[in-house]
Amino acid sequence: MKITNKLNLPWHLVDAVENDPYNAGASDISVTRLIAPPRMVALNATHKDELEEDAADRSFSLMGQAIHTVLERVTDREGDRVIERRMFQEVGGWTISGQLDLWENNIVYDHKFTSVWETLNGLKPEKIQQLNILAWLCRKDGLKVDGVKICAIYRDWSKTKAKGERDYPQHSIGIIDAPLWTDAECQSFIEERVYLHQQARIELPLCSPDDQWEKPSKYALMKEGRISAIKLENSEEDLMGYAEAKGHTTEGKLKKGCYIEFRPGEKMRCENYCTAAPFCSQFNDA
Repeated sequence: MKITNKLNLPWHLVDAVENDPYNAGASDISVTRLIAPPRMVALNATHKDELEEDAADRSFSLMGQAIHTVLERVTDREGDRVIERRMFQEVGGWTISGQLDLWENNIVYDHKFTSVWETLNGLKPEKIQQLNILAWLCRKDGLKVDGVKICAIYRDWSKTKAKGERDYPQHSIGIIDAPLWTDAECQSFIEERVYLHQQARIELPLCSPDDQWEKPSKYALMKEGRISAIKLENSEEDLMGYAEAKGHTTEGKLKKGCYIEFRPGEKMRCENYCTAAPFCSQFNDA
């Protein structure tokens, strides 16, 4: 992959991005790629020498790498912790590798730079999947696992909001419990993901709306002088029905100062986060 520098950042930052020490070891697929869309992973592999990403878009990745540097300071005490271990297992003819951050007291911890929003709205499925595959790898390595947790370091935390909002995280670091899958659930999920990625190497599948982080188009009922929408609906007809029920219409028309705004849908991952998008016919032909 070629790293660009469109913002003309100082070159020491670009060098830091380019010298990423990540190594998945002797494996066919890493845990991170296993839970990613098979089409995206296959396209990235096919076009790896043509891919481009700007150094400025790797800032969160750099922060994530910094966590691992910090974890290297953690002592093993008397052999009751496992720190920064890469684990391997074979499934369906492929070798899977996963990097464990920390195992302690039968708990698997994964450290993430994340947003407060995710804590308030619940963990994304990918994070739960990643934690449970790591837990499965730990058990295969002889480590008992009673729970999985994310150590969340909030990159957008505000002390002012913490003081004024009851449900807001009260500290800049939080420990978030995730559901723990059974061994059978993990095995089934991993086998299915391996099969899907193997098939993608033969014939590219389509990405699902969830894979694309698709947000559907919406119609917004707006009022002059107000920034946020009064109401969002999937169709203009449904929105007008709501407006009539709430007294925002007169003789079937919106009252003065009210108007409808169309908000086109978007595929968040495709448009903003997928480096393979320039080579994806599903995205470019849509």
